Amino acid sequence: MGSILGFVGVAIIVSGGQGLAAAAQGGFSLNGEGALLLAAFSSALAGCLIKLFSQREDPVTMSGWQFFFGGLVMTAVGYGAGGRLQLLSSGCIPLLLYMGFISAGAYTFWGILLKYNPVSRVSVLGFINPVMGVLLSALFLHEGTEAFHAVTLLALLLVCLGIFLVNRPERAPKAAAEN
Repeated sequence: MGSILGFVGVAIIVSGGQGLAAAAQGGFSLNGEGALLLAAFSSALAGCLIKLFSQREDPVTMSGWQFFFGGLVMTAVGYGAGGRLQLLSSGCIPLLLYMGFISAGAYTFWGILLKYNPVSRVSVLGFINPVMGVLLSALFLHEGTEAFHAVTLLALLLVCLGIFLVNRPERAPKAAAEN
């Protein structure tokens, strides 16, 4: 139930309140919602693989290798597609390093959490990403009108409720407690 609520909350925030009805009416695009679904599937698969491999390997070392090889592949594809890294000022370098360390820290922490906790309990926290993106856009890009709309607040409520339901402690049934 918690995963369903979280998914519905993300669907609401991604579709701007249209929910799954937007997909049925032609609002679904492979470049938009399709890419989000592919990313969600890839993230779920990666969570399961990290859980599996972290039982035998150190999650910090695994994260380092993932960033190294992933960076090589992304650099090669980007360069092959005509992309170039242009540093417009000397302030770009510390910012680029800072963002790299944030990502490395977050994904390393994610790997450690997956090693010691069930995948379902950790992965459900990923539902908060799109909602936080909207809220942070409101804060930093001054998009408060969109972010604090009733639809956004409903999505946030559904995501938080889903996270709560998945992570709440299980209670013993009353009949078993009385015996």
